[in-house]
Amino acid sequence: MTTDICIYRGKKIPKNPIIIEGFPSKGFVSTIAAKYMIDELDMEPIGYIESDKIKSVAVIHNSKPMRPIRLYLRGNVIVILSELMIPMNHLSEFSGAVIRWFRDICPGEVVLLAGISGKDTDKAHEIFGLANTDELNLQLGQLKVSCVDEGMLTGISSDLLLYCVENGIPTISLMTETKNLPDPLAAASMLVIVNKILGLEMDTQKLIDEGKKIEVMFNELSTQFKRGKEGYKETMENYPSMYM
Repeated sequence: MTTDICIYRGKKIPKNPIIIEGFPSKGFVSTIAAKYMIDELDMEPIGYIESDKIKSVAVIHNSKPMRPIRLYLRGNVIVILSELMIPMNHLSEFSGAVIRWFRDICPGEVVLLAGISGKDTDKAHEIFGLANTDELNLQLGQLKVSCVDEGMLTGISSDLLLYCVENGIPTISLMTETKNLPDPLAAASMLVIVNKILGLEMDTQKLIDEGKKIEVMFNELSTQFKRGKEGYKETMENYPSMYM
């Protein structure tokens, strides 16, 4: 068996849909953003990715077992949500399945989401972007999204980006800086931009509030861990070793 996208019987794909890709990335930013979008917009499940590389895996939400990689639709927007990290040696197989599907459905626009390692700057959750049309680049500039001039992309997003660029599909790649795991605040920052680019009516405040709680919790845990580590080091320095 190969890796394929399966659409439920009776479900139809709209003409030239907008595709939003949410495979896991740093801080699970893309997965959190995709999941929140699906819930907030009450999107309809329309399919899933089937593969022998992720056999014997099911996720459970509200007591319902589900496939770990699913497709959701509202209007002409389709979100690909993956709650499973894809093994590095199988990335090209999964991106190949999405690309084959792209050939069938001819997307009108593709939005790629990713979290990237953050830096110590005054600008929290800074967002960077890449686009392959003048119109989309103008949008990114108006939204004050920093353009990536030099760098390297990896993973499924990079395969999809190259395919879209080479085949003239309007594409935006959005990357948000993150340090925490998970990082709902970074996901919320990204969704604000997605909201404006696609004109979605999505309230991100709940995600922001939840993100603040998680950030406080992680900062407290980090402080406690640091104190414990320093205390352990001090104890070991003052306590004679049994072994020489």
